[in-house]
Amino acid sequence: MKPLALDLTRLLPGPLAGKILLELGFRVLRILPPQGDPLARLHPEAHAWLNAGKESETVDLKLEAGKARLKALVREAAVLLETNRPGVMERLGLGPKVLRKINPRLVYVRLAGFRDPARHAAPGHDLTYLAAAGLLPRVGEAWRPVQLADVTGAMWAALATLEGLRRGGGVCEVYLTEAAQVFAYPPLPFLDGSVLCYAIYPARDGQVALAALEAHLWARFCQAAGKEAWAGAAYTPAREENPLYRQACAFFREKSAREWEAWAAEHGLPLAAVRPYTPRGFGLPWAFAEEAQVEK
Repeated sequence: MKPLALDLTRLLPGPLAGKILLELGFRVLRILPPQGDPLARLHPEAHAWLNAGKESETVDLKLEAGKARLKALVREAAVLLETNRPGVMERLGLGPKVLRKINPRLVYVRLAGFRDPARHAAPGHDLTYLAAAGLLPRVGEAWRPVQLADVTGAMWAALATLEGLRRGGGVCEVYLTEAAQVFAYPPLPFLDGSVLCYAIYPARDGQVALAALEAHLWARFCQAAGKEAWAGAAYTPAREENPLYRQACAFFREKSAREWEAWAAEHGLPLAAVRPYTPRGFGLPWAFAEEAQVEK
């Protein structure tokens, strides 16, 4: 029987955590208030993507009948996820102390914004969490298309769930201002597309991404391309004023992106055609030994 995860969350980070748990083999039951999830109105496509495969039930936790229903579900649940501001569930009489008396093995995971007691109950969203964490200067414009604190918070919430199960139950708060600190590593040089060996190039149609960062890979690329004269130019600028960059652009325009990808596979080179973005579902990004492509 699949372990039951109660998903009391809305918008992005909590439902994404629930989606990850679904992929990990949990049965995920959404507990929605009478007004539903605002994301269903703001962006129906994103809402459907986040919640496909989950069950749902409308429960008014402000009513005694709704509280009784949640308590009944908690008796059989392994996990409860919630993203209410700290203190809301406690004021409803449904905080972790109450629910874990009903089921001491329950893993109660709350996504919160801030660990700091002075801001613990403060509202926020991805942009304010990144700002408070000092990460906006680090991530630049990436905050616009991708909600970095929300997504990393969802991943940490899923990990917290597994850790709670390993411990036999418990209560955990995941702080979104800290979740995105996985991006706080010192910036790595040459990984911004500014050098010849690590850049995006126009093909005859489409584009290709070349990532021949290591010396042996760049040497292999130059040899396969018949461009031994480029061997010492790996870290020269990928800009128009660099004649070798112009030559490289002309070289890649000779074939389509997919043709270059096939050529790279033949020569063992780190090059891929740039594919268009389309929202898609995801599965577990791993394979254990009995499923993986490993030597027998």
